Amino acid sequence: MTLKIARESMSTKLVTVNLNENMETAHRRMQKRRLRHLPVSDDSGEIVGMLSDRDVQRAMISEVRHEGSGPITSETIAFDPAARVRDYMSWPVLSVSQNADLRQVAERMLAEKVSAFLVKSGDTAVGIVTTDDLLKVLIDLLGNPKTPAH
Repeated sequence: MTLKIARESMSTKLVTVNLNENMETAHRRMQKRRLRHLPVSDDSGEIVGMLSDRDVQRAMISEVRHEGSGPITSETIAFDPAARVRDYMSWPVLSVSQNADLRQVAERMLAEKVSAFLVKSGDTAVGIVTTDDLLKVLIDLLGNPKTPAH
C-alpha cells in the first residue's frame, strides 16, 4: 500500500470566519455550506483558531416548548447577540504539514481528541483535513463491496 499524505485528502476550499463575527453568522455559514469546522482568521487574515459545530452548540440558547404533557412541539434556537467567535473557538489552531502521513494525522486526532487540523505548506494554510476526509480514505481502502474479492 502506498503512503497517503494530508494534501491528497484535504479539502482545499477554506471557508473561514473572522474571530470578531457573531456566533449566529458563523452558524449560518456552517449550515449553508454543510460544514462542521471553520478556520478562524484575525483581522489580518491569519488563521488563529478553529470553530467546530460543538463550539457552536455550546453557544446556542435553546428553548423547547411543550403543549400539555405531550411531546416537544417546537424548539427555538438563538444566540446571544454579544457572543463572538473568539469566545468559543479553539486556539491556538492545530495544524499538520501538507506532507504529513495520514496515519499519523489520524493517530494525532485520536490522541488529541480533535476532528480537524489546518493543513499548512510552511506558514501558509492550504487546506483542512477532517475526520470526514479520513473516512473517505478508509472507504476507498476497503473497496467496493459489490466487487468480488480475488
